[in-house]
Parts: sequence; C-alpha cells; structure tokens
Amino acid sequence: MRWPAGGVRNLLQGLWFVPASIVVVYAVAAVVLVEVDSRSRLAGGPLFAGDPAAARTVLSVIAGSLITVAGLTFSITIVVLQLTSSQFSPRILRSFFGDRITQITVGSYVGIFVYAILVLRSARADFVPRLSVSVASALAIAAVVLLIVFIHHVSQLIQVSYVTGDIARKTLARLEVLYPAAYGVESVEPDDVSELLDRWLTAEAFLVMPRTPGYVQRIDVDVLTRALGDGVDRAAVLVRPGDFVSIEQPLIAIWPASQPEECASAVRRACRVDGERDLDQDIGFGLRQLVDTAVRALSAGINDPTTATTCVGYLRSILVTLAGREFPPVVHRFPDRSLTVIARRREFDEYLDSLAEVGYHAARDLRVVQVLSDGLRSVASTAAMAENGARSQAAAEVAISIASRAKLQTSDPHDHQVIERLVETVRAEIDAVAHRLTVRSEGPIG
Repeated sequence: MRWPAGGVRNLLQGLWFVPASIVVVYAVAAVVLVEVDSRSRLAGGPLFAGDPAAARTVLSVIAGSLITVAGLTFSITIVVLQLTSSQFSPRILRSFFGDRITQITVGSYVGIFVYAILVLRSARADFVPRLSVSVASALAIAAVVLLIVFIHHVSQLIQVSYVTGDIARKTLARLEVLYPAAYGVESVEPDDVSELLDRWLTAEAFLVMPRTPGYVQRIDVDVLTRALGDGVDRAAVLVRPGDFVSIEQPLIAIWPASQPEECASAVRRACRVDGERDLDQDIGFGLRQLVDTAVRALSAGINDPTTATTCVGYLRSILVTLAGREFPPVVHRFPDRSLTVIARRREFDEYLDSLAEVGYHAARDLRVVQVLSDGLRSVASTAAMAENGARSQAAAEVAISIASRAKLQTSDPHDHQVIERLVETVRAEIDAVAHRLTVRSEGPIG
C-alpha cells in the first residue's frame, strides 16, 4: 500500500511520531543488548565492572535524571510555543512542531529513560548486563551534550530574525520546486480557462465533497487521473492548496455526471484536506506567516517597525523570485485517454496582496512604507525584465496605492514630500517599463 505524501508529511510535522519512533528504537536496543549480555557474558576492558547493586544504582540514577530533564524539555517547548504564538503568529506553530532538534531531544530523553528501565529489570544477583550498563552511561553523557544543543537551539527559536528567516528559506525552497521555470521559457499560460470552466459547469456534473471541513493541503493530479474511470472525459479541481473548504463545498467536478459512488472515494484521495495549512504545495502559507508577523509587529500593543521591515524584506525576496517565474499549467490534457483536467492555481496578483495587506497596516509608519515601496519597485523591475507587463503593472499599482493611503494618514509636510517623491518615482518607472515593452513588441524598424 502506498502512503499518501501529505499523510507522511503530517506525521513528520507532528510532535509525537518522530519522538515515539526514537523511543521504540531505544527500547529495541535495550532488549537486544541485554540478550547479547546474557549470551556472551562480556567483561573487562571499558565495560562496566561493578556488581549488580552498583548496576541498579547507576541505571536508577540515569532513569530518574532523564525523566526529570524530559519534563524540563517539555516545559521549555511549551513556553517557546506560547511566546511564538503571542509574539509572531499562531500559524508558525506547525514549523515548531516539526523542528527536528526538538523532536530528537524529546524522543531521546524519554527513550534513554525507557532504555534504562528495561535494562534495570534484567539486573539480578547472578547477572550484570555490563555492555548494556556501559551503553546507558554513554547515553547519559550524550544526553548532557544534547541538552546544551537544545538550549542553544531554543534561544534561536525565539529570535524574530531566525523565525522569519527560516520561514522565508522554506518558502523559497518550495518555490523552486513548484515554479522551477523562468517566465517565457515554457509558455503554459491558458488562453481562457475561466470561460472554459464556466462552460463545463453549465452541464450537470458528478461532485466530490470533502468528508470533513478544513484546509486543502495537497492536490495530486496524477493520483486524480489514475482514479478516474475510462468513461470520464473531463474533470475540474475546484479548490486550490490553502483554500478552506466546508463539507458542502465541492472539491472536484467530473463529467459525465453518471459515475459510481466508489469513484468519489478514489478521487477524494487526490485532494488532501486537513485541519491546518501546509507549505508543501502552498507557498501562500509562507507569505501568510510573514504577513501575520509584520502586522502584529505594527500593532499598537507591540509597535516594532523593525520586525515589520524584516518581514517585508523576506516578502520582497520571495515575490521578486516569483515575479520572474512561469506558473504551472492549469489545463492538463491526456490524449491517450481523451481526458482533460483543469486544476486551478493561485495567480501572481494574489501573492502580491501580501505586501498590500502589510501596507494597509503600515500607513502611519513612513519607514515601513518606504521599504514596501522599494520592495514593490524591485518586484515590478524583475517582472519587466522577464517581459511580463501585467505583473510589473500590478506591483506598481500596489506601490502607488500604499503610498496614497500613507499620504492621507499623515499631516507632516516632510512626510508628504517623501511620499510624493515615491509616487513620482513609481509612475516614472511604470512609463519606462511600458515604453520598453512596447519597443520590444514592435521589434526593430526596417
């Protein structure tokens, strides 16, 4: 049986599966090493040389110490989660649950405790598991080193520069996977998908509903095409990764409408719905976390424009990269099966709204407005170099809108002059881009 990719990812992102697996490994190691001790009766060298009472004392101290440190680790983790949720964004918690160092630390402390308890059971008056006790002592020393690493790591986890940088790096990594081609290299833009989908929806369709409400985490077109029967000639995925769906909202429409009910169960596996968003196919989730952090930093209760400008810098980096990328196809045709599938996607304007949202809340802070304006001009410039006039125009319009709102919010004459210069600069760049694109489209004269 093939495990769904989204299900495996959710397991690895939780705070129970990886630690539980580590505990099982330690338990198995204890059983195996005790068996080796009982058969070989190893002694001498660097192995434990004490009597059964000493062995039980060592194992008891290790077990008691490790379970205490495990409790401390849980406490520190909960405090970090509370700070992160209140200072940055509750949506960042998913990345902390999936933090490998935290998972390994929690799993190792509980696992070493379990190891010591299992070995302790085997220590008798006539038998000392010397190899097992020696390994327990080595694990206890390793646990001390791991505690130092964990405390250092936690001190980084609560720094805004680390948190925002980590979000941006993960988002850019997924962007490279989801949007690998430069704009214009592989022209896959559909002619008029909206009209095509509207025509399809005028006919009766077999609608596949979600079993539970939640966020769409993953859509797998390959799984969908394999699940569709030979009699299907059209299918449309009506949702996108990151969308919230309720139980009465269709996920997928299939034509013709006369499909067996078993088809719904097979097709539903192509669209994973869960309780929270995931970055795997949804880079908008990374943008959302950065926007939430920036907006919270601009709130009256926190008033930290430096954090907001840091978030805007990372948003700029993501959007500049995205501005020069080709978006994946919406229409998928399979001539060998006479099948056409429409899988909706997010457009560039929707990603651009992330900076617009920050601009709405930053209208009274000239410094943040300037950083936003610089970022949007970079996005517009990158789109223009890729010869995508629509994206360049959209970025410039957002910059002008943010500057205009800021001008209305301030009464300082100096701020007015700065904002007017920003607007003039953006408009001049729009005219220059439009002229350059016109010249390129007309080609050389003569």
